[in-house]
Amino acid sequence: MSLPTCIRGAPRDVSPAAEIRLREARADELAALSELCLRSKAVWGYDAAFMEACRRELTLTGEELGRTLVRVAEHEGRPIGLCQIAVEGPNADLAKLFVEPSELGRGCGRVLFLWAVATARDAGARRMTIDADPGAVPFYVRMGARSAGVAPSGSIPGRVLPRLEVALCPICDISHAGAGFEGEQQDEDV
Repeated sequence: MSLPTCIRGAPRDVSPAAEIRLREARADELAALSELCLRSKAVWGYDAAFMEACRRELTLTGEELGRTLVRVAEHEGRPIGLCQIAVEGPNADLAKLFVEPSELGRGCGRVLFLWAVATARDAGARRMTIDADPGAVPFYVRMGARSAGVAPSGSIPGRVLPRLEVALCPICDISHAGAGFEGEQQDEDV
């Protein structure tokens, strides 16, 4: 077994990556943020029918703001990405992480992912699960996530999504991605 990959120093409010600022999502911008999610999802080349099938799942609601944590990444006052997590006991779910297509590759996704890791860990989670679009898997693997099987799509009946997990260290300011979880067998083929 190899040593764990560690993710250090998650940003809280401001990141040097293109001066990205994180803030809470507001109820008055949910429609615009939902459209951002759809534009981001569309970069993977899905057709109009597929995107319409995803619309409900990618729409942020006021109810979600009350039961999950949603952060908006902005640059020069303009929303360029968002991240949504839900934490329940030792488990966290990365529900959404979307970046404006024109901002891909500029560090926004990394800033949001590190916020999710730190926030989930600080809330007591020991693992974070990600049901990822197949096109986003390489990003999450670079961030330290490991394969954990598949999960049913919430939008397309019969479609499955890659499930990834990140182990969160409850003691220190790092995430031990790929370190496995207590009592679980290590998967060396990921």
